[in-house]
Amino acid sequence: MKYIYIILSILTVILITSCEDNKDFSSLHNLTEEEIAEIARQDSIENAQKNKIDADLILEYSIDITMSSNSYDGGSLEIDLDQIAEKFEITKEELLAGIAGEDDAPEVKGFAINGSTHTDYSSASNTNGAWGHWWDVNGDVVDWGDNAMIYAEFDTDNGVFNIGQYPAHLTDGQSISVIEALKYNDIRVAVVITVNAKAKEEISATVVNTQELNINIYPRLGYDSDPLQFNLTQTLSDLGISSMDEVDFIAVNDDGSYNQEPTDGNRFWYNTEGYAGTYGDDGILYVDYGEYSDDKVSIGQYPGYLTEDETLVVQYGLLANNKIEMLKISIAVVAYDDPETPATGDPEELTTDIELSKTYSDDYATVTADIKEIMRNAFKKTTYQIGRAIISGDLKLYQGEVSETDPTYTADAPGYWLNSDGNADAWANSMVWCSIGYSETELYLYGGNHPTNATTGDTVNTKLIATYNGGSVTFNITFNVK
Repeated sequence: MKYIYIILSILTVILITSCEDNKDFSSLHNLTEEEIAEIARQDSIENAQKNKIDADLILEYSIDITMSSNSYDGGSLEIDLDQIAEKFEITKEELLAGIAGEDDAPEVKGFAINGSTHTDYSSASNTNGAWGHWWDVNGDVVDWGDNAMIYAEFDTDNGVFNIGQYPAHLTDGQSISVIEALKYNDIRVAVVITVNAKAKEEISATVVNTQELNINIYPRLGYDSDPLQFNLTQTLSDLGISSMDEVDFIAVNDDGSYNQEPTDGNRFWYNTEGYAGTYGDDGILYVDYGEYSDDKVSIGQYPGYLTEDETLVVQYGLLANNKIEMLKISIAVVAYDDPETPATGDPEELTTDIELSKTYSDDYATVTADIKEIMRNAFKKTTYQIGRAIISGDLKLYQGEVSETDPTYTADAPGYWLNSDGNADAWANSMVWCSIGYSETELYLYGGNHPTNATTGDTVNTKLIATYNGGSVTFNITFNVK
């Protein structure tokens, strides 16, 4: 603020002295070139002070990262740890131990400096690391979420910064500068990192061969995949490579362009039209590589979306040396070859008492109880059919009593978080949870304790009622936290 007062004082003097002889007070005074220069000089002093980084050592780095619509990846950045350690007058090993917060290590404090104000952000981290932060477009520290653009997270094991992004937030050519900082005793070190966002280059490669493959799959109850063999020898020859380690994987978008962003690893999700889709949105089926042997891809699915007699054709590309080996995969959805037969007779209303006991843990470790046979007997369906009914929502699980409205699950569906009275409640108010788990061969009740609300010795009693196909199973559950 003192610079504002200086400027105002200068303007007052200028106006008084320069306007004394001007008898026309009806018009504003026009500043001379000298006056304008003085104001500009004072402005530059003020800006320089505001933008000055308060640090005894400033290290500056730049890194380019490729934009992504679904990945948090970016790149790694080495910083001069030796220079920082020398400034602190400690060893590099002591520096890393101090950043990691190890016992008996020097008290090296991580923090950040906001870009717009150059004020300190005192917390060492709001990422998963001991030192690192999420940043907004202005280079100010921000929580993960809508305004987050990039993160810098220091890896104390490898001594590098991992630089990443919030998916789909960056734009091509955008640059964001952030200031990560360390303090030891009264010495401050600033690490200025400029992150440059770059778009992926469009693929101009040629499809040199297309392998047409076929597979039959059934509607699975989980994300497990089926293997599909392709001609590996042909692929390596066509691409001019010696190993699949040299391959990048691509899919085809609905406009004919190539999608270069696997959801995870080498996995692409596909929509009902067979084009690249998005997991959890329009993706119903995936193709992946690396789960099986070198000559096989994985065909998996989003449970509950595929139905018998459905067919899809997807294209999974293998890219190397500016060449593409395309796997054109025709997928037929067939009925499940069920090894079970339903129990005979009409559906029944059955009741069972179940005790779940687990040692308290501060995570979400579970215990289970087998409920396969009672479910099969009550509903007169096979394990697979009951699993399909859970996915579709035809099987309903109520807490306390059956109602005319559909249940609202508060834990893994179908299931509930339960408060001390055994009533369905929100996670924040609960002590334990119970849900029904399933696969093609299993049906089980599982649950665990709340990591902070539950304590050793707690007991929760509840009633859960499963209904399906005109039958029901009432589970009288006692959940003990040992």
